[in-house]
Amino acid sequence: MKIQDTPRRGLQSILTTQLLSIAALVILVNVGFVAIFDASDRDTLVNDLLRREVLRLEAAYLDVDQRPDILVGTINGIYDDYPSAYAFAIVGEEGTVLEGKNVDLIPAKVLRPGELATDWLAWPNGLDATPVVASHSIPGSDPAVSVLFVMHSDPAHLVRAEIWDEFLAHVWLPLIPIAVSLIGVTLLIIGRALRPVAAAATWARGIEPGRGIAPLDVSNAPAEILDLTEAVQRSIERLDAELVAEQRRAAEAAHALRTPVAVLVARLDELPNSKEYESLREDVNTLSRMVTQYLSSSGADRLQILDEARADLSEIAESVVADLFPAAERVGCEIVLTGNDAPHIVHGAEDAITLALTNLVENALHHAGQGAIDVTVGPGTTLSVRDRGPGLPDKEAGNVFEPFHRGAGAPRGGAGLGLAIVERIQRAHGGTVTAETPTGGGTVFRLGYRPA
Repeated sequence: MKIQDTPRRGLQSILTTQLLSIAALVILVNVGFVAIFDASDRDTLVNDLLRREVLRLEAAYLDVDQRPDILVGTINGIYDDYPSAYAFAIVGEEGTVLEGKNVDLIPAKVLRPGELATDWLAWPNGLDATPVVASHSIPGSDPAVSVLFVMHSDPAHLVRAEIWDEFLAHVWLPLIPIAVSLIGVTLLIIGRALRPVAAAATWARGIEPGRGIAPLDVSNAPAEILDLTEAVQRSIERLDAELVAEQRRAAEAAHALRTPVAVLVARLDELPNSKEYESLREDVNTLSRMVTQYLSSSGADRLQILDEARADLSEIAESVVADLFPAAERVGCEIVLTGNDAPHIVHGAEDAITLALTNLVENALHHAGQGAIDVTVGPGTTLSVRDRGPGLPDKEAGNVFEPFHRGAGAPRGGAGLGLAIVERIQRAHGGTVTAETPTGGGTVFRLGYRPA
């Protein structure tokens, strides 16, 4: 079963999103509850509104700096903006209006002597009536005065503002800090709880069959993580055992074939030259090359690169070109080496890199026919081989490194393992191998390595 490459969200991200959703839902439910409760209790809202407004007027009257403002009626913009809705007055003991704004809105009977003796009075018919009238005696005033506030309607939405103040006082201020604290603590707990999961995932990603299994400290992990890692470890150990057995069988078969093939080559040398002899000799060479590739494939699967391994790409390229120069002459090719005028030291095994480059050059000789083959060292820690053959069909570009893959029109000989061996060697090095058709035709294979 193929696992899709679609990016997946992490477990911590999923849990965090769910936690934030729950917190948002709790806040919304609380806000809705407070809104319904406050909206249904209009008497309390209006009473709080009246208390707030008359206290504001009282504070302005008693403040030396603000008193000139209240005397000219500019203490609150609602009185100028909505002259038919709101009014206030500073009233003496005999009901005399000393100062005020929109005084004509004040019912005449409210100003009768003795009517303003009660503090916080909603008069004349209660909070549900219109207009709503509230009075408050200002303590310490000399002579004694009272603040009178009248509201005929509410175009300035003072009641709505009161509801918002209730939200701030009873919902936002106490609930938001608590919610933020709970979310922060929960995220910390989630992060710590999922740390063993992340460690197990990193450990699992580093497992490669045949490479051994790195130790993983699961002493503090939950039982589920412990069970998962033990199951993965047992599965990898079984796969490793099967892989080793398969590699051993392939190597033993290839070794067993080398002796009879060598004997066959020796006996062919005793035969006289003829057309049949040349054809038979080509077949035997193909068989010998296939046996060698099987051995190389088995070795590439077991290849491990030591941390201290170092190789010079320039020396490797010079050696491979020198070894394959006679073979190139036989098929009418010219191998051109460039970029080897300075060392190019990389992290890698010299023998393995030599085998990878040899396979690429032999592949070029085998597929490109006559023409120049360019072997280039660099830039940086790269090696490239370019031939002047027909190039790679687009539909085959991603398959050339698959074992036993042979493209359409490939010449006789070979088992389709040469490029697969190169890919395995590069993977063992933590390097790269790419194939492309450049401008001008042919094919370029490029090997990339880590710098030493």
